[in-house]
Amino acid sequence: MNVFVNNVLKREQDGKLLDSERVLWIDTEKDVVITISIINENALPQFKVLSNMKNELENEQLIKLQYDPYAKFMVPEDKLSQNEIKIRDHAWECIKEIVELEPNIYDVKERYQIIKDLCNRTGKGKKFIYKYLRYYWMGGKKENALLPRFRKCGGPGKKKNPKQKMGRKRITVTVDPALNGVLIDQETRDIFDKYIRDIYLKVNRRDSVKFTHIQILKERYGVGTKIVRGVEVPDILPDHKVPSVAQLRYHIRTRYTKGKRLREREGKVAFDRDFRPLLGSETRRATGPGQIFEIDATVADVYLLSSDNVDQIIGRPVVYIVVDVWTHMVVGLYVGFEGPSWLGVMMAIENTAVDKVEFCAEYDVEITEEEWPCHHMPQQFYADRGEMESKNADSLGKALGIHLKNAPPYRADLKGIVEQQFRTLNLTLQPWMPGAVKKEYQKRGGPDYVLDAKLTLKDFTKMVIEMILHRNNFHYMEHYPLDKAMSKDSVKPIPRELWNWGIQRDHFLHEVHPDIVRLNVLPEAEVTVSSEGIKFEGMFYWCSELLDQGWFVQGKSTKTVIAYDRRNMSYVYIKTNDGKGFLKCSLLDKSSRFLGLSLEEVKMVRFEEKLQKSLYQTTINQQEVDLSTRLELIKKQAEDRVNAERDFSLTKTERKANIKGNQKEERDKLRKVQNFELNKSKQANNDSALSLEEDSEIETSYSPVSKLGMLSSIRKEG
Repeated sequence: MNVFVNNVLKREQDGKLLDSERVLWIDTEKDVVITISIINENALPQFKVLSNMKNELENEQLIKLQYDPYAKFMVPEDKLSQNEIKIRDHAWECIKEIVELEPNIYDVKERYQIIKDLCNRTGKGKKFIYKYLRYYWMGGKKENALLPRFRKCGGPGKKKNPKQKMGRKRITVTVDPALNGVLIDQETRDIFDKYIRDIYLKVNRRDSVKFTHIQILKERYGVGTKIVRGVEVPDILPDHKVPSVAQLRYHIRTRYTKGKRLREREGKVAFDRDFRPLLGSETRRATGPGQIFEIDATVADVYLLSSDNVDQIIGRPVVYIVVDVWTHMVVGLYVGFEGPSWLGVMMAIENTAVDKVEFCAEYDVEITEEEWPCHHMPQQFYADRGEMESKNADSLGKALGIHLKNAPPYRADLKGIVEQQFRTLNLTLQPWMPGAVKKEYQKRGGPDYVLDAKLTLKDFTKMVIEMILHRNNFHYMEHYPLDKAMSKDSVKPIPRELWNWGIQRDHFLHEVHPDIVRLNVLPEAEVTVSSEGIKFEGMFYWCSELLDQGWFVQGKSTKTVIAYDRRNMSYVYIKTNDGKGFLKCSLLDKSSRFLGLSLEEVKMVRFEEKLQKSLYQTTINQQEVDLSTRLELIKKQAEDRVNAERDFSLTKTERKANIKGNQKEERDKLRKVQNFELNKSKQANNDSALSLEEDSEIETSYSPVSKLGMLSSIRKEG
């Protein structure tokens, strides 16, 4: 069994973990492997026998972990705080010049002298250098492994006295900048506090924030009164001139702790019984395969047809190719219409890590593992400026420990190996590609090569795969610079032979599960799961697995992380097992209007919906206040009537006596008032009664006859 750099191996006994170690360096000629324990905080690199380790793996005394335990440091760059980036970069500056001194840095004596010299030159302490080295080695020799073991937060609770409204702008500013809302100053905060104390925090009332907000609008932001359906109601200011319910919620959330809110609203007894704290104890130029992968894109010299309609010409596809510099082996491929852009790079990088047998099977090409044994990540990606300078590329490099290097502008010669692959692609496939771009066709009066198109995207992709398989397995590179070791072993300069020879010796390949690669190229988001489903950007998703696990139970709410493809928001993917798997979640029926839309299209639809609601908010506020006023009037009238008519001499016991009898009496009274009487107005005036004689056009109505009456009639007739 092969061992690769950055593999994590664990040793167990009777189900108990004894040690877990990471492979830092391999020298196959000297049969040496260097590892470091990742569970011992004071661990240092150790030299071991490579052949013994392979035997232990074959005998299952050692187990190779499929997923890196330090995957938690694979955090996208845009999700790191400036303080975390600063600490990480400072740590990297301290050790970057010595971590590359492999394998000398792993020797105890040499490491001591190297660190001593570094401390003398820089003034850094040995304690911190050793700390950063351990972080770096244990974390897979990645810069992100140097992230601090905490997440720096802001300064909550600090009083702020802004000069203008804080927070995001209201959506109505797209119509008029003056509609942004009001600044919450000290006067407004005092109003909030009064109504929070008098209404929201009143014991056993449990009035909502919305109700409290309505009371504030009704009593503090009226500009007169008006008569609505006979009721005098306050006429309140427009929505952009009054505090919003969201501002009131923010004030409550930031000024009143959850414990205080519960204690005041529920009462001390109920709080101690139902809400008291229940704390308890329940606890990763070329000298080997994988050192440099070159990646580049080109627009293929061929026009393609639609797979659905042969009369539709869909243009020229984009081809991304990933090539290992040391072996000239093509290790990744993408053919489509994305790019050149990050989406195209993303697809090519993902293909680099996938099983090529399964990939080729998708295009009806059957191969064996030996024909295309490439499913690894490199130590470094070398690409053009542009795609690899995006935030996504930075995140990929930091998270997977892959160095990203960009060629200077207008220097395609620095990526000669992958550029040669494109030249070979066009020259080799041109005779078999109808619709291929040919210079001689551009002469005046010459044939139109665009109209010669016959291939679909799948047909062209199959051609590219067949060409790559041929070059990888049989292309004899006459001018390849073989070294003495290769000549001694009679290695032919064929990409696959060089690959197989190289991975048995010094290589830089990393085994990274394709899911981990996808995890670092697809954007992520933290979402909330509740009884309504998985909510993301106003859309709701579900899947049967989560339903069976009880994720959507009412009253239960939890946070989770999803990965999504912004090109199609019909599905999102829930991360499981700490990012080691995904569950496919579909849109719920209530979000079906977003089916098949991109994220940008979804945001536009939601923007229009929010704009319409926000423009209607003044009417909503006014009607809420109107309703509250009318209900208040009804309540007051009832109280006044009862106070005027009530016999205060009755005791509590006398008032509660005979409730069921009183209910029966009231029910009988209601029956007399609410009973049905047909044709009541005509009978009251003694007008002509309905009869068959008076109106022959009236059909005889059906009258039910009882069984006893019918039996009596039959007997009389008998």
